[in-house]
Amino acid sequence: MSETRPFWRRKVVVTPAIWIVVITAMLLGTKFYAPGTEPADTGVVTNENIVADPAAYAEEHYSTTVVPTIEDNAVDLATLLQMIEENPDAAAAEHGFQNGESPFSYPVRFTGTVTERVFGKILVEVPDVESGITVGVQTGPALTGTAIRDAVGLITFEMFRNQIDFASVATALNEQTKVNVLESLDFDSLVGSEVTVTGAFTDSSPTDVTVTAISIVEN
Repeated sequence: MSETRPFWRRKVVVTPAIWIVVITAMLLGTKFYAPGTEPADTGVVTNENIVADPAAYAEEHYSTTVVPTIEDNAVDLATLLQMIEENPDAAAAEHGFQNGESPFSYPVRFTGTVTERVFGKILVEVPDVESGITVGVQTGPALTGTAIRDAVGLITFEMFRNQIDFASVATALNEQTKVNVLESLDFDSLVGSEVTVTGAFTDSSPTDVTVTAISIVEN
C-alpha cells in the first residue's frame, strides 16, 4: 500500500516553462531607458530633498529668502488687525500663513513710539491700533515662537525629517534675527523714540501682538 503524503510535504517541482512565464512577466512590467532619455523629475519629495541641518538651512536662507519675502509681503499692522477683527477668515486667506492646525502668522510693518522696555520686549504705541491691544517687539535674550518661519509661507513640515527638525529651524531663524538685528541695538535708548518695525507675529491673542522683527529702524 503506497503512502499518501499531505500536500504541504510534497515536493514542489518548478519546470523550465514556469520560469519562462515568471521572467517574461517581470520584463513586461519593467521600463528600460537609453542614456539621456530618462523621465524628468516628478517633483515628489525624496530623502535627497529633505533638509538635514536646520541651523545651516536657516543661516543660508535667512538673508536671501526669509527677509526679502517678509519685507515684500508685509501688511500695515493697524490695517491687518482691523481686517482680522472684521473677517478673520478673509484676513487669513489674503495675508496669513499656517502650518498644520497652528494659528495663522502674518508678515507686518508698523511705525510707532517705544513707550517702555520690559523683560524680553519693547512696547510700542502704534497709531490706529485699538487701545486694548498691546504691541510688543521681542528683544531677547530668548526669542520664542515660530512667526518668522511660518509667516514666510515657504517653509513647511514636509521639508524636514521630523517635528524636532521643523521646530529647530524656527529656533534657528529666530537666532538669525537675534544676531543680524537685535544684538546691535540699545533698546533702553529707544524708549521715547519713533521706530519702524518689519517682522512677523502669530495671531494667538486678541489683545496681544508680539512681533519678531527682521528690521527695527529708528526714525
